[in-house]
Amino acid sequence: MSRLEQIRQRQEAIRARLDEIEALAEPEGDEAVRSQAYADRASETDELLTEWDALDAEAQPLVARAARLDAVRSAALGAGTREPVGRGEPRQTPAFVSRSDSLRNGRSLDELLWATDEAVRAGSLNKAGDFVPDRHGARNPVEQIVVRSESGLAVHAPRITEFRPEHHGLLRSFQQTVADMALFGLLIDRSVRSSGQGFEVARSHRLFRDRWNNLMRAMDVDTSGEGGTWVPTGIGAMMHEKVRASGKIAPLFSRIDLPTNPWKWPIEGADATAYRVAEPTTDSESKMTASTPGTVAATFDAEIFGARALFSRSLEADSAVAILPYVRRKLVQAFVDAEEKTVLDGDSDGTHQDSDVGASTTDARTAWDGLRKRALANAGQALTAVSSTNIATLRKSMGKWGLNPTDLAIIVGVSGYHQLLGDTNLVTVDKMGSQATILNGQIGSVYGVPVIASEHVRENLNATGVYDGITTTKTYFMTVNRNEWAFGQRMALDVEVDDSVYRETYQRVLVGFMREDFQNIGDSSGNDDTAIGYNTTP
Repeated sequence: MSRLEQIRQRQEAIRARLDEIEALAEPEGDEAVRSQAYADRASETDELLTEWDALDAEAQPLVARAARLDAVRSAALGAGTREPVGRGEPRQTPAFVSRSDSLRNGRSLDELLWATDEAVRAGSLNKAGDFVPDRHGARNPVEQIVVRSESGLAVHAPRITEFRPEHHGLLRSFQQTVADMALFGLLIDRSVRSSGQGFEVARSHRLFRDRWNNLMRAMDVDTSGEGGTWVPTGIGAMMHEKVRASGKIAPLFSRIDLPTNPWKWPIEGADATAYRVAEPTTDSESKMTASTPGTVAATFDAEIFGARALFSRSLEADSAVAILPYVRRKLVQAFVDAEEKTVLDGDSDGTHQDSDVGASTTDARTAWDGLRKRALANAGQALTAVSSTNIATLRKSMGKWGLNPTDLAIIVGVSGYHQLLGDTNLVTVDKMGSQATILNGQIGSVYGVPVIASEHVRENLNATGVYDGITTTKTYFMTVNRNEWAFGQRMALDVEVDDSVYRETYQRVLVGFMREDFQNIGDSSGNDDTAIGYNTTP
């Protein structure tokens, strides 16, 4: 048995054991015994996930090597179909090769770079830059990115599931390598400004030259042709998926690609009405009563989000490689935080509802109107505590938009989380069963509605639910209909570098940016699809 087969076999055993742990019944005994049982399960799960990641890392070069061997064998088979004719000149007989045997399968390298999963394991990044999966198995959705195909047309990048399983490791290795090369070049070369330029610097650098050439050979890409001239569009799917995987509030809502900017999304308004139609008895019967459904349009105007990380202009190449995980974590976390804060607290009316943001034109929270602003305008109530009773009160105030639990989410802050822990109507995640769909940051459910705890829920507001710098002792909680909001994305994550602002401190700034918008897509600005309890004591 080869080492790769051993790895796959062990990973199957790990997957089976994780399924067993997830399906375990609630432990019996007193609180101390039950707590220890849960702790043991969590510890074993963490150990298995760590082992899985280590095996996955070990498997990647083995998968790449296997792909190279397959390419050699295919070439040998092709040569075997040639036979001498005439003066010994070869004649090529027809060779039928399944395109599914190729990783590329006619796709551009940009399509491979941005290939994503439909959903990724949710979690968070630790200080070392390592991704720590959610221990309850939560998964976050990932949207498809629009890229250029081999023919130059704009197409959606493929999903990982469209590739053969044995190609997944090589594909992910390609995406990670491109991201590392782009960041590396940006860090070490003072003349570089864009991610594409950074990638080109790394491609000829001693620390990446052989790695890139080996990868191209494994992918059956000519290193003297396309492999030596191609420049990536953006940073790629690896960092993009990390942003999506780390979110708690943003993944609650769907995402769409914006074909233009701005873009109006036509939305059906008031429903058409059906009428009783009398049975016709003559040729002159009257027509049925007409009904015209209303229509409105949500306008998406994508804003540019930027995050920065400072580093020394004298950074050495070997040191740059060492800090790549740190740089990735800083950029990913910055985008996650910006999205979460702006979804919750956004206000784009010029002077922000919170005085500490005020008339700022650079604070991310001025990019669009968020959940809190709409809820305060439409369905806000002074509720002094976070409790299942008050959550039910909020749902009632939402009318028809608060009826279906599967459409809703409850958002609480850190203090709200601790208040709910003592509420008997909170069904915690460990009691929800193996068939339950768990969301990132979810602590449980109340009356069938998932409860998401976010550290970005402000706990320094006044009694009216805004920040004024005077009374800073209140917080809030919300219930939102997830189907009434959506993200519009115009450009996926990319990075650039600049040193003009920090020249006197001998520093450069690495800037990541993306373009997106967040809009309510309901048929009326007065819909009670988002409700807030404010004047809440932490």
